[in-house]
Amino acid sequence: MNTGVTSLAKLSEVSTLYPFAGFEPFFAAIAAVFFVAFIAKQISMDKQFHEEQLDHSSEAVASPAE
Repeated sequence: MNTGVTSLAKLSEVSTLYPFAGFEPFFAAIAAVFFVAFIAKQISMDKQFHEEQLDHSSEAVASPAE
């Protein structure tokens, strides 16, 4: 692979080396929103699962008061 750069003398004249340069904060914000939404969904699913487990466990095990 050849970049075409033979000298670093005029480095300031070299344009961006990858597409979407300057969009890093935008992409980071999208990733942060996705992360927060994903974690919130996981917490709600875990909470629902544990509540279902607690509801069904009372049917199988007799309470000490009975």
